[in-house]
This record gives sequence, structure tokens and C-alpha cells, in this order.
Amino acid sequence: MRADVGRLLACAATAALISLPAHLRAQVAVGDSVTSVVSATALEPAIYDGGGRRDPFDPLTVEGAIDTGPRFETLRLTGVFLGSPGNSLVVLEDPTRRGHFLRVGEQISGARLIQILPEAAVFEVEEYGTARREVLRLERSEEKP
Repeated sequence: MRADVGRLLACAATAALISLPAHLRAQVAVGDSVTSVVSATALEPAIYDGGGRRDPFDPLTVEGAIDTGPRFETLRLTGVFLGSPGNSLVVLEDPTRRGHFLRVGEQISGARLIQILPEAAVFEVEEYGTARREVLRLERSEEKP
């Protein structure tokens, strides 16, 4: 009977704590046991310090992102137009032979054009949280006279 009264008091104390606002909750001693209730709002979020590395808890893909356009790996550099700074552009061709025109700083398929050279284009490709530099060389078609 005494154990039942102790359990009943412990349950009543726990129910009372749960109904209290989070800033009023604390530990309560009931008989020989200590009951504590921790609010989910009282917990601080976990912080990951990777020292410049990608957070392994971040998703690799962005939810809701619409994957439009060709994949960078399928693009070919078919033209380079050099002009004044900001006016130069490159022509990329996808497998469907559709042309894409880009200036420095513009992006296509997760790759940002960072430099235009007379015979090549330098891109910064970002995939899965890492970035790498990729150089596409101008492809010339050999025409017969």
C-alpha cells in the first residue's frame, strides 16, 4: 500500500511538472526518487564545428530544387568571344545541340564560370558540398574543304 501511494505521488508530481511552463520546470523529490522533466524547448541545438569541412548532417541535395538544364559533364565548349571585361562570353553546347551563352560569374548546372581564356573556359563546379575547378577546352570541328 505504501509503495502504491509513493507511485501515485510520483505520477501526480510528474503530471504537475508537465503542465507547467518550461521556465518553471525543475527537479522534484518524491519519496526516495528524484523526478525531472526537461522540456524539448529547453534543449539547445547541436552545433557542429568541422573546421572548414562540410557538415555531415547537412543533406547532400537541396529539397525542392528543380534540376533544370543539362548536366555539366555533358557540356562542350564550342565558342569563345573575347571582348572588353564583362562583355566576353562562352558558348556551351549540350547533347541536344542546344547552345548556352555564359558570361563570367554566371552559372549552369551547378558550375560557375570564373575565367574566359582564348581557347578555354575555367569553371568552379560545386557538388555535394565541395568545389573543384574544371577547364573546358575549345572543341574545333574539322571541316573538309
